[in-house]
Amino acid sequence: MKMKKKLASVLTVIMLACSLPWQAQAAAPIVSNKPHKAPVATPPAVSEAQPVRAVPEPAAVKADTAAKPAAEVKAPKQAKPEKKAKKTAKKKSKKTKEKQSKVQVQQSNWRLKVAQQKLQVLGFSDERPSGRMTEATSTALKSFQKQYKLKADGELNDATYHKLTWEAFAKEGIPKVKGKEIVSRAAKYKGVPYVFGGTTTKGFDCSGYVQYVFKDCKAKLPRLADEQALQGIFVTQKQLRPGDLVFFTTYAAGASHVGIYAGDGQFWSASSSKGVILSSLKDDYWKQRYYGARRVLITNGEVYK
Repeated sequence: MKMKKKLASVLTVIMLACSLPWQAQAAAPIVSNKPHKAPVATPPAVSEAQPVRAVPEPAAVKADTAAKPAAEVKAPKQAKPEKKAKKTAKKKSKKTKEKQSKVQVQQSNWRLKVAQQKLQVLGFSDERPSGRMTEATSTALKSFQKQYKLKADGELNDATYHKLTWEAFAKEGIPKVKGKEIVSRAAKYKGVPYVFGGTTTKGFDCSGYVQYVFKDCKAKLPRLADEQALQGIFVTQKQLRPGDLVFFTTYAAGASHVGIYAGDGQFWSASSSKGVILSSLKDDYWKQRYYGARRVLITNGEVYK
C-alpha cells in the first residue's frame, strides 16, 4: 500500500512538472522568425467637394519639377465648334469673293478689248487693243460719247458699250438686205436633202444652206456655223426679227447648227433627218440645244438692252 501511494505521488509530481511549460508557452506571445511589417494606416476619405491640398515639397526638390496643386492645373482650351465653323465660313467666303473678282476683271478686260476694236473701226482711236484702260482709250471714249450724246466721262458703261458695238456693226454689217427677203428665199429650198458638207441645191448642210440663201440675196457670210456665230451683234430671243441667225449645240460643243429665224418662234434650217425644214424654237429638241442668236442685217435695227 505504501508503495502504491509513493508511486501515485511521484506520478502526480511528474504530471505537474510537465504541465507547467505548456502553460507558460500559452501565456507568452507567438514569436516569428520573420520581421514584422508596420501596420498600414488607412487614409481618411476625402470628400469630392473639398479641394485636395498639395503636400509641400522638400527643400531638396527643385520647384520646376514639383507637381502643381490640382486646383491650379488647367485643362487646355478647346475651340468651340461654332467658332471653327465661322472661321471656315469666312475663309470660304474670302476665296469665293477673290474668284468672283478675278472673273469680273477678266470679263471687263475682254469687254474693254472689244470696245477698243470698235473704237478703231469707227476711227476714234489707232491704239492697239490691249484690254487695259489707258489715257488714250479714255480720251477716245469721251470723243465717242460726245458725238452720240452720251455722258462723256471716258468710262465704258453699258450704254456706251452697246452703242459702240451697234455703230461698228452698222458700218461693217450687211446693208440694204431686208429680213423678209432672206426668209422668202430660205423657204424656196424647202425639202432639199441634207448632205454633210453640201453647199448646193443638190444637198445642203446647215451652214452651207444659210450661206447659200444669203448669197442669193447678195449678202456674204462665212462658210461654217461657228464662224457665222461671230458675225453681227448678239440678240436675245425676245429681240429676234426675221432674217436673224439662230444657233444650236448639236453634234459638237458650241455653235454646231445654224438656222434662219422666220418669225413667230420658227426658223428654217437644213436638218440631218429631214433636210431643209421649218422648225419651232419651242420644240423640246431645239429648246434644249439653243445656243444663241446674232443679227447680221443692219435693216433689222439697233439692239437696245
